Amino acid sequence: MNQRMRSASWLVGNGLLGKAVSRALDERPMTEHVRWLDDDAALADLIRGLNRLFSSDSDQYTIYWCAGSGVTSTGAEVLRREHALFERFLGVLTMQNPAKLSCTTVFLASSVGGAYAGATDPPFTEASPTAPASPYGEAKLGMERALVRAASESGLRGFVGRITNLYGPGQRLGKKQGLISVICETYVRREPATVYVSLDTLRDYIYEDDCAGVVVTGTCRAAALPAGSVTTKIIGAGTALSIGELIGTITRVARKRPLIAFGAGNSIGQAPDLRIRSEVWSDLDSLRETSLPTGISNVLRSLRATAANP
Repeated sequence: MNQRMRSASWLVGNGLLGKAVSRALDERPMTEHVRWLDDDAALADLIRGLNRLFSSDSDQYTIYWCAGSGVTSTGAEVLRREHALFERFLGVLTMQNPAKLSCTTVFLASSVGGAYAGATDPPFTEASPTAPASPYGEAKLGMERALVRAASESGLRGFVGRITNLYGPGQRLGKKQGLISVICETYVRREPATVYVSLDTLRDYIYEDDCAGVVVTGTCRAAALPAGSVTTKIIGAGTALSIGELIGTITRVARKRPLIAFGAGNSIGQAPDLRIRSEVWSDLDSLRETSLPTGISNVLRSLRATAANP
């Protein structure tokens, strides 16, 4: 009789993607409170998490790195610290027991907007040359390269998800990210959302649970690849909409036009066209099940429920 493989998973980051990944896993992953505002304290917390993870008697270890507070407009120093902390974490990770590293897989949440903001000739694939146009993009690509180095040096495996515009009911609005949630919030707050880019700007929007399904399945597949391998996949809905089309879809779902103001702001790192076409493990794209109107409806319902029960 075949013995069931024992696995241990650790989720780093408890934001929109992290919570969705937790829901997508068969068993609840391990978590660790991390004091992100203090770099040294954060590293100490991450080391404690590593020790807990590897103290379990398992056949497979998985780390889902879904952390990161940076967005396109975040200052360079904050992003430099995020990048540096991830590199320090990998440095500690690669010093662990080689036998355990050989059965460890690390998922890294990266960004389509970060990787291709300065690129030309969309739709972008995994083979397209990367061209960051902001410190955010440079930090994300730096973290990707750090994972590749760590894998080649230690034998662990990696899966990088370059994610398009992630959205869902769990979006943290204070992060100044997530156009769908920001626009939908106008129906609750009755205050206009400010849009700083052209209505012709093209973006791809993927629902949180659809993205998490690809992340978890892709990470499991990466675990079966040769030691030291790192696979990069673009994760998105595969259908780009202009901001104008997005506003129209939200209007149809809500049956009322949202309150929107158009402003001139800092557009650094904002590409006019971020259409994508994933060519890596494209069979995983069948895991995308949530239509944009359904996803928007879920966001609206969640915001209204929160407003009714603060």
